[in-house]
Amino acid sequence: MHGPRSGSEPVSRIDKWLRLRDARTLSVRGVSRASLAVTEVRFDSPGYGLSDPVDPQDAYAFGVQLRAYPFHELWCDGKAIPVREVMAGDTLIADLRIVEAVQTTVPFHSLQFILPRLFLRELAEDLEASQVGDLHVTGRAPVRDAVLAAFATRVRPAVAAPPEANDLWASHLMLAFGTYVAGTYGGVRSPRIAGGLNAWQRRAATEMIAAHLDGGITVEELAAVCGLSASRFAHAFRNSFGIAPYQWLQARRIDRAKTMLAGPAGPPADVALACGFADQSHFGRVFRRAVGMSPGAFRRSLRGI
Repeated sequence: MHGPRSGSEPVSRIDKWLRLRDARTLSVRGVSRASLAVTEVRFDSPGYGLSDPVDPQDAYAFGVQLRAYPFHELWCDGKAIPVREVMAGDTLIADLRIVEAVQTTVPFHSLQFILPRLFLRELAEDLEASQVGDLHVTGRAPVRDAVLAAFATRVRPAVAAPPEANDLWASHLMLAFGTYVAGTYGGVRSPRIAGGLNAWQRRAATEMIAAHLDGGITVEELAAVCGLSASRFAHAFRNSFGIAPYQWLQARRIDRAKTMLAGPAGPPADVALACGFADQSHFGRVFRRAVGMSPGAFRRSLRGI
């Protein structure tokens, strides 16, 4: 397991109580003190049995399943709760205050997102929204949520990546995941701009865009994260920010490029690729139009040359 990045230790060592060696974990800092963690857990042999006891903690586990299986038992308050017909892409949500153990006889494979309640409280405060109580889930049946499944698909490469992988990208993506959960399952309510997005939708959409400066995300995906149709999302985004999602993306690319040019980044060609531009020529045209000078001239101006 490689160490957590961009945050403190994961709130839950799920690989420990599942007795799994070499499970990979990614941990990122949330809004303030809390961290979100995701661990890939996999067991390929039959006859797993009963897990070790789970240490109670004030957090939820969102387990997005990468493999279908027919049955397992979740132990809570000394009772076995049957969970049946789990399909690949389903999410199993557990309250880690009351889960004692899990028992299964079949192979399993999932991404386990650990969201502390502290993160949800900090997020609500940051959005100036109503506080999150308990999430609106029962934990007894799989949840079929295409957005959660899509988050798992996008974050899995970062979990498997070496420690030098892009921390900023992972942080944006994980924060978008937590914001989606808070808004969809936590009932976060926050002020809405007339005809626009509310605060949690704005946060989720902009975090997702910032995580995909290469443009590798569609309006339909952004709309799904916000629980809206594509056309309604595009209209609401423009009402909230005054520009279209693509224009907001382009502005973030330029912001990142300016930050990199101010530091020890390599030549403009490398900056162009890191910021999602097709090539150095494309980068130069867009940068000059936005900033009024070429990337090279901008770098020289910062250095007083």
